Amino acid sequence: MNIKRAALILTLAASALGATAAAASAQPLEHPRKAEVLARAEHQRHEIKAEVRRGEIGPAKAHRLLAANRQVVREVRHHRMLTVSEEHRLNRQETRIHRHLNS
Repeated sequence: MNIKRAALILTLAASALGATAAAASAQPLEHPRKAEVLARAEHQRHEIKAEVRRGEIGPAKAHRLLAANRQVVREVRHHRMLTVSEEHRLNRQETRIHRHLNS
């Protein structure tokens, strides 16, 4: 009886581990172009907030820049995968935001 019970427990544990591993590998990974644009937007958000803290830009300008940055992030998250042309377009938008930040 104990051998059967031990075998049953080991079988259940192995199947539970297999199901957990399958679920973990089934989660979609972030597309590289999408991850790049999101990382740039996150960096830019920190940069805007730092300039506000240093007093280099006013709160109204920061609000406009952060809103534009959020729009880019929203657009990226809407797509499952970015094409090269979409990545270029979003990077141009981020570049425009960065230029406004430095002007």
